[in-house]
Amino acid sequence: MKWDAGAYTVTWKGQLIVLLPKEYAVLHYFYHNAGQTLSREQLLDAVWTLESPVDRTVDDHVYRLRRKLARWAPAVQIDTVRGIGYRLQLKQEALSDKQPTFSEELRSIAGKYLRYGRGDALLTLARNKQVLGFDVDPTFQLLFRAMEGEGDVRFIVREEEGSFVDRAFLLLLLNQLIDPEKNREYMETVLRKHLLAQVWHNELGTMLIISMLMDWGELEAAKEKLEWLTAEVQRNSWEGLVPYVAILRLEYVLRAERWAEVEAAIKSVEERLKQYPYQREEGHYRILKGLVVYRLNRQAGLALIEQGLTLLKQSKFLANQLGGYHTLLTISKLHGWGSDRVSYVKEWSRLTARIGLDEISGRVGEQLKAQLDSL
Repeated sequence: MKWDAGAYTVTWKGQLIVLLPKEYAVLHYFYHNAGQTLSREQLLDAVWTLESPVDRTVDDHVYRLRRKLARWAPAVQIDTVRGIGYRLQLKQEALSDKQPTFSEELRSIAGKYLRYGRGDALLTLARNKQVLGFDVDPTFQLLFRAMEGEGDVRFIVREEEGSFVDRAFLLLLLNQLIDPEKNREYMETVLRKHLLAQVWHNELGTMLIISMLMDWGELEAAKEKLEWLTAEVQRNSWEGLVPYVAILRLEYVLRAERWAEVEAAIKSVEERLKQYPYQREEGHYRILKGLVVYRLNRQAGLALIEQGLTLLKQSKFLANQLGGYHTLLTISKLHGWGSDRVSYVKEWSRLTARIGLDEISGRVGEQLKAQLDSL
């Protein structure tokens, strides 16, 4: 385990949990006495030196630690020794086993579906997790919940739904839509402190960050990050991301208003979509191409945009749909649209009201600020 006493975080196998100061101290003491039965008095003397807490204080802290350590069970767990106290169990065979389990392989597959925007496939995994023996990461569980039915995001701000770390990825995604400038500070903190599990850290830091940089007006930084990602995709043969980076390139060209490069960027996307016809990428592409065509033929441009929005809705991935509207509204504003943009603003308002984003908009930023300021 990797311990950060300054941030009160513990990382194991790429997964990070954030603890309160006393929780951190209790777990640290358990860890250095792993396998030994520790009485409440021993824990009180070790952690609450010169204080006068009651035995119940230890029980409360162990209860909270067990909830936060649940993702690592049964390899790491705190057992109750009746009449004496508690014992931290570290199962060495689980810690040293380098062969991925079936559940780990499925988590890897889920990560790929996430990367490729395959909401339908992710939902299939989620709905059959008991049959498959698929141990779902807490953040994936929350993501699945937002994707079910027509989508509802109100639960994301409820602390009883999961720890802040479990909810942070989705909170950051939503806050980028609500207050992108303020979200920049939160994004930088989360990435710098490596607070999220590796799959979510990678998703934010290597892919989603590019569009976010564009939102923040950092076009050159976005271009550099895009060139780096393009090279990584090629070097690692990440074929599923080939159309994704091509579409990001087209989005950059439109945001930077580099009209001389538009035709080549469109051609590049179309060539890649013939080989990799992913629904998310096809939907975003039609929106972007519609924004280009609109300048010459309003009706044809609007038709392409409608096709794109429909595809994103059919993908059963709420993040895709929100992202499509966000890109459309951002670039159409940049290009000086009038009444047609107003109609899409109304559609956006109906969507955010239906999924509850309007209702929780203030609480999303408040939770990010409160939690990250405390680290």
